Amino acid sequence: MKKNQKKSTLLAVGVLVVAVPLLFYGITLKNNTSSIKETKVEIKNKDLPQSDKTLTEMVEDASLEINKGPSEKSEKIAYITIDDGPSKYTNQILDIFKKNNVKATFFMIDGNMKNNPEAIKRMDKEGHSMGFHSVSHDVEKLYKTPQDTLNEFETCNSTLYNITGKTSKLIRLPYGSKPYMPEESYKKLLDNKYLIWDWNLDTLDWKSTTDQIVSNVLYYGREKEEIVLLIHEKEQSVEALESTIKVLRERGYEILPITEKSETKNFWKQNLNK
Repeated sequence: MKKNQKKSTLLAVGVLVVAVPLLFYGITLKNNTSSIKETKVEIKNKDLPQSDKTLTEMVEDASLEINKGPSEKSEKIAYITIDDGPSKYTNQILDIFKKNNVKATFFMIDGNMKNNPEAIKRMDKEGHSMGFHSVSHDVEKLYKTPQDTLNEFETCNSTLYNITGKTSKLIRLPYGSKPYMPEESYKKLLDNKYLIWDWNLDTLDWKSTTDQIVSNVLYYGREKEEIVLLIHEKEQSVEALESTIKVLRERGYEILPITEKSETKNFWKQNLNK
């Protein structure tokens, strides 16, 4: 064999010696990688929460505002608060809130709660805040003694618990916390951790037409950075509600429910102008 041919043969054998193990290693690595990927997928699926919902339903649920994480707080806040219910109008009110993706706050009377438990269950299910507006709605009975004041709201709390299994510390005094409530009753409520809420925009819906209610929101709501809006469960109030929501949003308000973490707004604290 010639010298050059011998060198070529040795070079070829050397290439094969190196290439074959590398090829084998590459195939093995590829197979192992596939196994790793399959293992990861298997673990991931195993760890997922089980659900009877379809993927489409889960995506829709995740897109709901109530299921989203906390967002940056708006500079302009509006709380829509509804007194005196539940009533024959409550479901209509809830329908409007649901249609407009709004969460509100209901201050309820004990007897009306007992007469409309299904409405309360719906409020709870749909994420609204629930508070109390007394048992008697009578200042002479409510403020007979500080203990009488407390007892009325403890009774409301018991009723809510019997219906929903939940309690609340949110309250609104009939006709507002001033001028009727004595200081002793005020202190009694605070000592028992009740959170008193008044308002700074009265729609005057108890004596107004639908158009007048919306006009009152437009007029009395101007230049307020934070609005606590008072409405009642009345026919004209229901008819004005969607327009009221539209006005607030067009003016840049974020509409939120009151929670027990919200800073209380009442006339005793002088952080509201009646």
